[in-house]
Amino acid sequence: MCRLLAFASTSASTFSDVLGIEEAAAFQHLARVHDDGWGAMWTTQDGGLERRRRTGGGMRDAALTNTLKGVRSRAAVAHLRLATGGLPVRSVNTHPFRAMTRLGPVGLAHNGSIMPIADLRALVSPAFLRDCAGTTDSELYFALVRERIAEGAGLAEAVADTITTIRAHFPVAGLNAMVLGVDQLVVVRASTHAAVPTAHFAERGLDDASLPPAHDEAYYDLRVRRTPDGGLAFASSGLDTTGWEDVPLDSLTVVDLVSMRMSTHALATADAPARV
Repeated sequence: MCRLLAFASTSASTFSDVLGIEEAAAFQHLARVHDDGWGAMWTTQDGGLERRRRTGGGMRDAALTNTLKGVRSRAAVAHLRLATGGLPVRSVNTHPFRAMTRLGPVGLAHNGSIMPIADLRALVSPAFLRDCAGTTDSELYFALVRERIAEGAGLAEAVADTITTIRAHFPVAGLNAMVLGVDQLVVVRASTHAAVPTAHFAERGLDDASLPPAHDEAYYDLRVRRTPDGGLAFASSGLDTTGWEDVPLDSLTVVDLVSMRMSTHALATADAPARV
């Protein structure tokens, strides 16, 4: 269970530029709860996708501060990890996950849980399992996306198809995610029936009074706003997003990183097919 943050901008920007210094600092402060690692990924001018990951808490980590304030890009994603399900805190288990695909470099950061992991692993082909370095459900989620890309799907289609596949086997899984390629940012809100990790908060000695804002039934909320320069910012709950719009339930939002055009599509549910 994690926190997610992303932006797409018309010019090279930092998280602090897009959110403001105070809200970027507030995101870092969420690592007092989500303290099992942090990571970020961002596009580069030469068509690459850079990544930075650290284990342990990021609340006082100067490297995270420098990443939020100093990394300039047209598009970026940041992630704070709260390890669940007994998953170990190791570098290879830290988001974002990144790989070279038929579409170029792609990375994924996930907020949610898909259990049991053995059942999820059974859905991934051996070739893509061999490329998994860690032990998380999140990396297997990414492996399924990569597998669909290899079969010919575009990025948004690959993500939507993967969610349909996972939901057929894990109907209450938490699948919120941010997927970044060189041309698109894909934002997933797909945790309608996922349980809030209250037991994990309690294990860390955190009660309702000591938790950050919206760490309740709003835990899986995602919000979006158009920035003054025509870009877009996305954030999971815990920040002051007054005036932002809700990302719809059971949706996949695609941002074209060239035009900044945003389109939102309904994901498949038990009652309706996906529309991507």
